[in-house]
Amino acid sequence: MNVPDAVLVDRLKEAFTGRSCVSAWLGHGDVLFLGLGEDVLPERNQEGGRPRPPFELETNFADWFVARPTMAPTELTRSDSRAAESLVGKRISNWQMLDGFGLRLTFMDGDKLTVAPWPIDDGVSDAWSVRAPDGQILAASNDGKVVVVDERTPVRDWFGPST
Repeated sequence: MNVPDAVLVDRLKEAFTGRSCVSAWLGHGDVLFLGLGEDVLPERNQEGGRPRPPFELETNFADWFVARPTMAPTELTRSDSRAAESLVGKRISNWQMLDGFGLRLTFMDGDKLTVAPWPIDDGVSDAWSVRAPDGQILAASNDGKVVVVDERTPVRDWFGPST
């Protein structure tokens, strides 16, 4: 079931407004994990794991790219660890939902991170999600569903029972 627009806006506002990128790394398949909070986190903690940021944006079945004000549109950096890491330490100045349930974060220096869900032709799946400190995940599918689920809920159950 889709969450009401007010819940969507409130959760994204809490995650993005006034936050800085505190960590960035790529998982398998160039899935982006972008940590958001106040202070930049070390790459690894004492146990060798990645520290958990207060909020975390994760792309999954979506393309993402970083654009800089000095770049021509043909110079967009796609799914590149250097592009992701270049956002660390930068404060978000604005965020917006895009048509097709995409997402754009604009940083104070003008850099923009855009997340674009894959087409439905590739199958319905989770495009991106934001994990919050309360243990809840706001997730958007590439067919326009937006849900809030407990972080212990398996991804396959985020948008309803499998068919």
